[in-house]
Amino acid sequence: MDPLARLARVPRPSRSDLALAGLLAVWAVAEALVARPDPLYAGITFALVVTLPLMFRRHAPVIVLGVTVAALLVWAAVTTGPPATVAPFPTILVSTFSAALHIRSLPVAALAWPLAVGGMTGATALRFYGPWPDVGSLLILLFFVTGAWTAGRLLRRRDIQLRASEERTREQAREAVAAERLRIARELHDVVAHSLSIIAVNAGAARELSGLDPERARDHMDAVAGTAREALAEMRHVLEALRDDGDDRLAPQPTLDRLPELVEQARAGGLPVRLVEQGERLALPAGLELAAFRIVQEALTNVLRHAGAADTEVRVVYGGAELGLEVVNGPGAAQAPAAGGGHGLLGMRERARLYGGALHAGPVPDGGYAVRIRLPVEPT
Repeated sequence: MDPLARLARVPRPSRSDLALAGLLAVWAVAEALVARPDPLYAGITFALVVTLPLMFRRHAPVIVLGVTVAALLVWAAVTTGPPATVAPFPTILVSTFSAALHIRSLPVAALAWPLAVGGMTGATALRFYGPWPDVGSLLILLFFVTGAWTAGRLLRRRDIQLRASEERTREQAREAVAAERLRIARELHDVVAHSLSIIAVNAGAARELSGLDPERARDHMDAVAGTAREALAEMRHVLEALRDDGDDRLAPQPTLDRLPELVEQARAGGLPVRLVEQGERLALPAGLELAAFRIVQEALTNVLRHAGAADTEVRVVYGGAELGLEVVNGPGAAQAPAAGGGHGLLGMRERARLYGGALHAGPVPDGGYAVRIRLPVEPT
């Protein structure tokens, strides 16, 4: 490997580690200048050796601890006077803490504890800190070293749990995005299916009337053009939502206020349909209104697709605790699908389930078909 590339891979110390090592170095050098060991330069060198390696405490904490302990034992063996600085002790504690925090392997991280205790005990045995200490002093030493290592390991465990929690949150967000995209795909299916049914019915009617009644044929073609424009606008809306670019120009989602317009579109497509509303109109959550509108839209699309020009009634019942929707058609040219079959019924059932409601669909005694939904509501 190129030497420059190898050098570029060497971990760079962080600013906080540089600051910590610098502050301890200044402290240790100041203590050495006050104590004035003989020779002075040796004391200053010792002060720097046991503090500056902390710059690499995150990347090689055990090595930093080993260098500090080795320097401490050598200095304790060769010096006869009082210690020039107490800097080795905070360095040892910080290195022990860093090993427990940053080393993944527990056995390797655990090496820091006997290394720290052995270094401090060895320096004490060499009379570095004065006469041989009593048992109480040794217990205090063990307490500080054990506390530093335990604190580092507990923080590492907490950090791992926090990262796992963040990853679960991100995974839940990804699942929510996937579910929302599935919902949008169903929205697109509903819009396109309904619009294409309207276009097909109007185009067929225009063809049949083109020679007999050109004016009425033109009306049907106008309906085709208008429905196609609206379908394209809604498709553009869905695609812009998928891009998630925050464009405020998007048209608002349909609500129950647009049911008369939806019924008029179906009527223009040749479906004899009437709208009946019962109860007092309430302000409902936007998502619930959108779901209700799409359910009615899909039900009318199924009537057009499976029953043709069958007499149909759309009934909306506003109650105190629920919203009722019914789309009932009489006998038509073809039989509607059985309850639970087809993508349209699946989409309607899923929308009802999402808001805690229930959907019942099936044939009625007169040979027609009925879709009935009950949605619990909390007025806004």
